[in-house]
Amino acid sequence: MRPSVSVVIPTIGRDRLRDAVASVMAQSFPVHEVIVCVDSDADVTSLLPVDPRVRALRVGPGAGGNAARQCGVMAATGDLVALLDDDDLWAAEKLTTQLELIGPARLDRSDWIATSRLVARSRERDEIWPARLIEHDESVTEYICRKHRIKGGQGFIQASTLLFPRSLALRVPFDESLRFHQDVAWLLDVDQRTPSLEIVQADEALTVYVIGEPSISGGTGIAAKDSAMWAEARITGDGRSLGDFILTTSTIYAARRGSPAEVLSTIRRGVSVGSPGVAAFGFAAYQFVRATLLMLRK
Repeated sequence: MRPSVSVVIPTIGRDRLRDAVASVMAQSFPVHEVIVCVDSDADVTSLLPVDPRVRALRVGPGAGGNAARQCGVMAATGDLVALLDDDDLWAAEKLTTQLELIGPARLDRSDWIATSRLVARSRERDEIWPARLIEHDESVTEYICRKHRIKGGQGFIQASTLLFPRSLALRVPFDESLRFHQDVAWLLDVDQRTPSLEIVQADEALTVYVIGEPSISGGTGIAAKDSAMWAEARITGDGRSLGDFILTTSTIYAARRGSPAEVLSTIRRGVSVGSPGVAAFGFAAYQFVRATLLMLRK
C-alpha cells in the first residue's frame, strides 16, 4: 500500500520558508500534507501556497525547534513524517528515492529512520556531507559521535534529511526542553530505546542544508561547558563516543568565542570523562589554534 507522508516544517517566519515549501510541493512523490509550525509572532500566510494540504500552526514564540517538531508530529495524519527546516530545500526526488530504499517490508515496522547525504551550502562553497555512510554494524551513537579522521570521518545526520514512521516519534518524542543538539539528542534517544533500529541512508545528496543562518534550534551562543554537560548525560556507557563528541563538537563552541583557555578546559573535561581517539585530539588542537587566532584579532 502506498504510504502517506506528512511534512513538518518548523519556522520562525523567514522568507526562505516560501522556497522550502515549494520544494516539498514539487516532490515527484506527492505529499499527504504540509504542517508549518510557527515559533514566532510572524504571519506566514503570504509565504504559503493556497493548497488544502498546507496548514500553519502556532507553537511560540520561543517554544524552540523540538517543540515545533513535536507539535507537527502530534498534528500529522500521515503514516510517515518527514522533517524540513525552513531555510533548507529538497531535491525533487527526495521522498521517492528514500521510499524506494525503504521498500514495502519496512513500512509495517516502526524501527527505522531514513536519511541521506546532503549539500552543505555556505557563503563560500557547497560541500557534500557526510563523507561516509553508516556501516552495517555501527550504532547511531558511534556513527554520529566518533571521529576517525581529523578532517571529515565523522558521521552526520541532519533533521531536513529525516523520514520516519510517525509512530516512532510518538513513542520517542523530541525533547522540547533542549535548545541545542536537538537533532542529535533525538537520534541518540531513538538509538538507545530501539535496539533493532535501522538507518536507511541514501548515497545521493537529496537535501540542501544552509549553514550560517539564524536557527529555530537556538544554536548560537552555546557554551562549551553546557554542550559537554549535555554529552555526559546523554552519551553513557561509551567512553570513546563521549570523549570524541566533547573534543570535536563542544570545543567548536569554545573556539567560536575566541577562548583558547575554554578550548583547553573542554579538552581536559573530555579526557576526564571519556576516552577520545587520536583524530579527536587532532581536531581539538585545530580548534585551539582557531580560538587563539580569533582572540588575537580582537
